Amino acid sequence: MKVFITGATGLLGSFICRNLLAKGHEIKAVKRTTSKMTLLEDITDQIDWVVGDMNDTVFLEESLTGIDGVIHAAAIISFDKRWEDRMYHTNVLGTADIVNASLKCGVKKFMHISSVAAIGRKVGEKYLDENNRWEEGEFDSIYARSKYYQELEVWRGAQEGLEVKIVNPSIVLGPGLWGAGGSTSVFNYAYDEKSFHPEGTVNYVDVRDVAEIIVKLLESDISDERFILNADTIGYKEFFGKIATAFGKKGPSKQVKPWMLKVAVALEFIRSRITGKEAMITKDTAILSRAQFHFKNDKIKKELGFEFRSLDESIAWTVENLKAKNNL
Repeated sequence: MKVFITGATGLLGSFICRNLLAKGHEIKAVKRTTSKMTLLEDITDQIDWVVGDMNDTVFLEESLTGIDGVIHAAAIISFDKRWEDRMYHTNVLGTADIVNASLKCGVKKFMHISSVAAIGRKVGEKYLDENNRWEEGEFDSIYARSKYYQELEVWRGAQEGLEVKIVNPSIVLGPGLWGAGGSTSVFNYAYDEKSFHPEGTVNYVDVRDVAEIIVKLLESDISDERFILNADTIGYKEFFGKIATAFGKKGPSKQVKPWMLKVAVALEFIRSRITGKEAMITKDTAILSRAQFHFKNDKIKKELGFEFRSLDESIAWTVENLKAKNNL
């Protein structure tokens, strides 16, 4: 199968590429002139690269000619309201463009990487699955809305003839770029021996599991389905403690109080406005840090007979790789 991938240079995208190559598939991937190739440097020459803009319809149609399947993993992640328009432009309109180009070019299979952020959540609920429908509410965020609207564009493609599969991963654990943000930032946080931890819970999944499931679903005849990809749920204190221990560091011992979050949100707002940099702590992230949801994985386990890696295995493997690559 000849597969076109967006977001190939990111943590998840890089492991999807490795899995596809191991299965004998051909890969064409899009990148920008500024894309860092660090996570793919040993297999870069095995991929057919095209440089372009995901909102350029002519570029997309040229790139998708002769393609059998698309894996759409590219997206902007932000909770800073100043990024809302840019995120909508990339996440939603960019998805609409690639769906339209796929339909025009006769692409058969379309795999979309969404997020558990697009799963509907209500106050008082704890266990969530694929049947939880989106609702505007307390646990909404600009990022979650962009992922939900992104999914709507993909479902539109399904109605017009695409064989669609959507996955909703939780926080993806793996050895990404150190100090570059993304999900690898949780390992930075533990390595720096931060004292405080949120009071909520974190849902997590190993990047190797996500990549393997995505390729299996792409190869399958499954159509018009979505699957939550989540290994399990754990409290933030224990989560950061396990990572810190793997690094030989001291884990956080103090729980962040609600009043501390309010102060942190206010200070981060001021800092981001003075520096012009993205706000990392917002009202949305403060609310989510206190939430205690568990995203159920029964559907994908039953469909593929799949068993997820344990948290201890994921942390040990990630930390070992991060240490080796970054001389930690």
